[in-house]
Amino acid sequence: MVKNLPLLMAILLIGVSSSLISGNVNLSGSIEWIFLMISLIANITSVIGLSLHVFVYLPMKKAEKNLKETFK
Repeated sequence: MVKNLPLLMAILLIGVSSSLISGNVNLSGSIEWIFLMISLIANITSVIGLSLHVFVYLPMKKAEKNLKETFK
C-alpha cells in the first residue's frame, strides 16, 4: 500500500488540475465535460485510496507491530 502512495498523490494532483482547467478556461462544451469527468473520477479514486491508507493500512501496521512486540 505504501508503494501506491505516490501514485495516489499523482492521481489527486491530476484530478485537481483537471478540475481547475475545466473551471477556469473557456473550452468547448464537450471538452469541458471531459475534463470535469476526468477530475471527478480521479478525485474519487484518490480520496478512497488515501482514506484506506490512513484509516486501514496504518492502524493495521501499528497493531501488527504491537502484536509482534507482545509475543517476543
